[in-house]
Amino acid sequence: MKQFLSFIRKEFIHISRDFRSMLILLIVPQLMVIILGYIIKNDVEDIRVAVIDPSHDVYSTRITERLSANKYFIFRDELQTEAEALDLFRKGEIDLVIVFCGEFANRLVHTQDATIQLLSNGSEPNQASVSVAYAQQVISSFQQELSSNRGGMNIQVNNQMLFNPQQRSDVNFVPGIVGVIMLLICCMMTSAAIVRERETGTMEILLASPLSPLIVVMAKLVPYMVISLFNICTILLLAIFMMHIPIAGSLWLYMFVAFIYILTALMMGLFLSTCVNTQLAAMLISLLTLLPGVYFSDMVFALDSMPASIRSISNIIPAKWFIAASRKILIQGVDIQYVYKEIVILIVQGLAFLLLSLKMYKTRLE
Repeated sequence: MKQFLSFIRKEFIHISRDFRSMLILLIVPQLMVIILGYIIKNDVEDIRVAVIDPSHDVYSTRITERLSANKYFIFRDELQTEAEALDLFRKGEIDLVIVFCGEFANRLVHTQDATIQLLSNGSEPNQASVSVAYAQQVISSFQQELSSNRGGMNIQVNNQMLFNPQQRSDVNFVPGIVGVIMLLICCMMTSAAIVRERETGTMEILLASPLSPLIVVMAKLVPYMVISLFNICTILLLAIFMMHIPIAGSLWLYMFVAFIYILTALMMGLFLSTCVNTQLAAMLISLLTLLPGVYFSDMVFALDSMPASIRSISNIIPAKWFIAASRKILIQGVDIQYVYKEIVILIVQGLAFLLLSLKMYKTRLE
């Protein structure tokens, strides 16, 4: 029994001396509870809504005021045409558009039949459905109140999902899954690149060569870039021919954005490679990128429902910007002007990871 207790004491000592084990055992469970229980929510908040109101009568104005006062909605602007609304949808500046019919109050009073059309972004069908449901509740509440006072009034609400009228969930999820998978694979492939040279003893040859750190880093990058481009092409073919995902935009534009994203992800893996000393540690750290890639990239859970601090942190995740650009290109069929912001941010992130990798690159063996 004494020997058994001695072995237990020895194991406790070994665990306490291993910082990474203590981090996984004591910090990760609490962190997961906070993320899954507090940060991640299915509610959709801060729905950016615009209105097209050709009549500007008393009833349409009252409905607009109720929507503006609702805690779930943020009133953005009053638009003139549906073409203008479509442009704002592609820019990602609005989530819902309320379109009143002409002479709304006159039709409601005299013919007891007025229509309201709800335009939503079908590229994210779950969020669109929730947004429409919230708007319908506000309109239904107004109609019940109006009918109790005047009686016999009917507001007909029509819902139209733009870009994904069939409300196919796979159309929304496939671009997100591609972004997360490529981030994970690229980080795993390159995270052990520099570390492998140290563990196999070939780092001395690299340090003795006249090659600069930039040449060494880029030389390690090219093979993985070719493999990653092959992967993205095969995944795209599977999405088109096996899952029958409709492609609304330019494939050349999508591949251009994918090339920048893969380059950024590979540089991120190289940076992780310069921060650790073993291949195992590099692989474990690269696996940790899966968690923020899934939860904080707007792939599954709406970022608008998360705290502002988390939304700020999500901006540093490359998968968020690639997924946003992919949905715009593949589902909405936009041109490069609508994904310019995402492209610039991915380029900046890639350059930042490259500079950090060069800074952390050790020219001497320890």
